[in-house]
Amino acid sequence: MGTSIANEPGVSRRSFLTAAGIGAAGIIGASMLPGCSNEKGASAEGDAWDLETDIVVVGSGAAGVAAAVTAIEEGAEVVMVEKADLIGGATSATVQYCAPTSSLAIPQNFDDVTDSAELMFENAMEVSEGTADPSLVKIWCDGAADAIDWMIDHGCEFKETLKICEGRQGQGKYIAKTAGELTTKLIPIIQEKATLLNNCPLESLVANEEGRIIGAICLEGGKEKHIRARKAVIICSGPWTNDEIMIPRHMNELPETPAAAGETFASLGMPYGPFTGEAIRAAQKAGAAVRHMEYCVSEPCYSTSDLMSQGVAVAGITRVVGQVMVGSNGKRFTDEGKTRGAIARDVLKLEDNVFYPVLDGHFVPTQVNPKEEVLQKWIDGGFVVTADALEEVASKAESSFGIPAITLIASIQAYNDGCSSGTDEFGKDPHFLTPINQAPFYVGPVETCIMLYTNGGLDADENARVRNADGDVIPGLYAAGMCTGGQFGTDTVSGSWQTSSIVFGRIAGANASKETAE
Repeated sequence: MGTSIANEPGVSRRSFLTAAGIGAAGIIGASMLPGCSNEKGASAEGDAWDLETDIVVVGSGAAGVAAAVTAIEEGAEVVMVEKADLIGGATSATVQYCAPTSSLAIPQNFDDVTDSAELMFENAMEVSEGTADPSLVKIWCDGAADAIDWMIDHGCEFKETLKICEGRQGQGKYIAKTAGELTTKLIPIIQEKATLLNNCPLESLVANEEGRIIGAICLEGGKEKHIRARKAVIICSGPWTNDEIMIPRHMNELPETPAAAGETFASLGMPYGPFTGEAIRAAQKAGAAVRHMEYCVSEPCYSTSDLMSQGVAVAGITRVVGQVMVGSNGKRFTDEGKTRGAIARDVLKLEDNVFYPVLDGHFVPTQVNPKEEVLQKWIDGGFVVTADALEEVASKAESSFGIPAITLIASIQAYNDGCSSGTDEFGKDPHFLTPINQAPFYVGPVETCIMLYTNGGLDADENARVRNADGDVIPGLYAAGMCTGGQFGTDTVSGSWQTSSIVFGRIAGANASKETAE
């Protein structure tokens, strides 16, 4: 039957982590991965298949779920394969969805803010510095509101208020009532009406003599499983942040502190991941092109290695646009309301690559994620200092963290002056300017960044069809979500990739269902 092309040998986790880096540090880009050929597996008529279906969906995250459910509702027979034991990928922990409106008609957080698909498009192109593909950006921005309604129609529930969205001029984003709301509500549909195989990673694609993709070869229990796709294969395998082959080829080395944080984070394990790119490589070996592989984004809101090893995972406390971030010298260094990727690039410019969030009673406990008992545990452990006066908390920060108290006080006073005037030295959105002047005050814990997102991948067009290096569509092959490139460019606002994945997943599922069965 089809010829399976073996994956390339990997490198060690340590060598992978020390090779990982971020775009602003100087990226090594490539249009095709070295060592990947355009060889296609060929299946002769009459060969045996272990399983036959109309559509094979690779990956069970937001894009995969959207593609599979849409295809099922279009009358197609579907097999979904997931490489991990856990179904849902990163979406199993996702709550944030960027959209301008929905049938819920939740009001924005500011009276003078009116959101729209057009404004989302402008924001997306602005934060990507014009690197995103405008034709793709327009599609997911125009489809974002409908994506939320589609989720609602399938039983998903959202909180009654919007969360302020970083980098979006005061607009909010929809927050699901529970983590993994999308997969929790939609995976049962797939389990009931399709075949779902977990622990079944994609090994290679199979093409006929005309170059049409007609099936997939997966590994189930260490044995090849040949799955016939009468209509199409849809790859929705997510980002490749942890790929030990691809990351060293496309990224420069991270500084020591963030690299150590990333290694510790990986060793702790997560409810999803690791994010690897074997599905992208399988598509490349079948002739697929990739784009934007150089656009990789770090997330600033993670502990240092030492704190994580002590069980202090502080990401939730720093995702507040009204906070102040200071370096170890006590000085502000960034606009705290811009995108996380942009903040992370500023963190990587700091001498020690660490920062300290400063918050007050405006935000704690109502706008931070840690429960009050968790925050109190951090305070009792000395990871966070608090006081009812700015001067006192600054003194504690100097004793505990070495931050110069006089500089910290001056930084907060200058920030508060900017809040009063409506202007900020770092250009922070006036909607996000809340003075740090309400007791109690909090400083810490120390944080750094880790590499978290890859915004490059397979070259898929507006119809989610994968193209080859000549720009021609590869018949029978679709892709959607974070395994594709073009829709984000260098950076994106929070909650965008989840929404984009749903939009393009639905497009892929609908178009693949219309294919003529082979």
